[in-house]
Amino acid sequence: MPVAVVVGFAVALLAVSAAHHATEIEHINHTGGPLSAFVVDAIPAALLLVAGYWLHGADVDADARWLVAAWSMAGSALFTSVTVLTVAIREFEGRNVVEPVFPMLVDAGVGAVAGFAAGVFYVRARRDAERAARASDAFAFVNDVLRHDIRNSLGIIRGQAELLATASDDEAVESRATTIHEQTDEALDRIENAGTIADTLGDDAALEPVDLVPAVETAADRVADAHAVAVDTELPERALVRANDAVQSVVDNLVENAAEHNDADDPRVEVAVARANETVRFEVRDNGPGVETDVLADADGGLELVRTLVDHYDGHVEAAANEPRGAVFAVELPRAGAA
Repeated sequence: MPVAVVVGFAVALLAVSAAHHATEIEHINHTGGPLSAFVVDAIPAALLLVAGYWLHGADVDADARWLVAAWSMAGSALFTSVTVLTVAIREFEGRNVVEPVFPMLVDAGVGAVAGFAAGVFYVRARRDAERAARASDAFAFVNDVLRHDIRNSLGIIRGQAELLATASDDEAVESRATTIHEQTDEALDRIENAGTIADTLGDDAALEPVDLVPAVETAADRVADAHAVAVDTELPERALVRANDAVQSVVDNLVENAAEHNDADDPRVEVAVARANETVRFEVRDNGPGVETDVLADADGGLELVRTLVDHYDGHVEAAANEPRGAVFAVELPRAGAA
């Protein structure tokens, strides 16, 4: 039925145009002008016929077809109304209006084609938005389920590690059980942080003052315990930035990256936080193999997450070579508050 509306309107335009211009030929006894005008009228009508044929085979539901047809008719009505209003104003002013029917027919056809195109774009945009919403909902559901299940499994592992550490008299077993417990706690913290990261990347998270110093201290302790790397820190008492809990992932990834890829005989990592008037600078230096200055342009994995989160915080991240050896990653974040 919507296809019939579009096609029928196109045929009606052709019929009215043919009848009108035939009358002109009889009236002025000349064919050149009326035939040329008919061709101009026929072009948008022919396009509308093609559009109706396309709509018949388009992969859209009936509601979408009706919507496209409605947009087409609305476009025709809008364009024609403008011409009618112009003619009415001229007649109200007492001016002569020469041949108003021809431009009305052209506007009716052009408006119908323009409305059809706008309707198609709208239907496609709405369909894409619905697909994106469904994908987002599915991702959120899977994310919640996985976090819940993994949290439960890690909780069991942590409990068993605690029992093993207290039940065994073997120092080696106790040490390994303690390590399992600590790593499980860290994994649980990261899982909790994953929800905040997802909200931040989806622009759903509220930003608030966050003290960067505890985040750096936590990351430094983790890396020092997990890697044979000396981690030196230079930190103020407080350094509030405008971010959220996901800023811990920014710090963790940069400090861990400096330790994991350090191939020096005496690997070292230096972490510093400095406050300026409007920003807080977080800097990680290492004496590893170094880094290309454009590494962030094609970053993936942890560095891509760092860059993306910092962008959402309206901050800036950069990489450079350290002297005499190693790499420097620096993050500047908007300062929050006076502290």
